[in-house]
Amino acid sequence: MAEGVAAAGRTRTTVLLLIVQVVCAVGIVASYAALQLDVVTPHGAPYLVTNLVSAAGLVAVAVIDLQPGFVITNTLWVVVSAAGLVRHRRGRAEPTA
Repeated sequence: MAEGVAAAGRTRTTVLLLIVQVVCAVGIVASYAALQLDVVTPHGAPYLVTNLVSAAGLVAVAVIDLQPGFVITNTLWVVVSAAGLVRHRRGRAEPTA
């Protein structure tokens, strides 16, 4: 009986992680698509926040699943998105010539 409860808990956790992973992956791809379709700008808050939140979710899943390549990739994605968002918030969204 205890094994069945533990297995059900693992199954729920696995399903939850898959849902988070898919939602976050869709978030990153959707923001990239919006950028390519000129719906957002690369220095705007909507693009940067979507990337930051989506990449952070993927980092969490990768840490739990022990996937170091994805941890590194998505951690760097979070850092770059956060730096862009800080720059945006300080009013320096557009680079000067």
